[in-house]
Amino acid sequence: MKLDTVIKLYGRNVMEQLRLCHNENEVMQVVSNAGYSATPNEAKEILALMTLLTGGLRELTLEELSQVTGGAA
Repeated sequence: MKLDTVIKLYGRNVMEQLRLCHNENEVMQVVSNAGYSATPNEAKEILALMTLLTGGLRELTLEELSQVTGGAA
């Protein structure tokens, strides 16, 4: 999931609250409190994105690596 998608779906205020989440349950709670719903898979993707935005490290998928490197072979 991309940042602009999160902003479009939930708004900037919810996105700021999501940055403080440390697990998928917290993501689901923030989304639910804002009057939205998210699947467990969406919560996992949102958490991964927020972790990346706050400086957390994780392994990149091949697609993400391609995006970062501009598709260099």
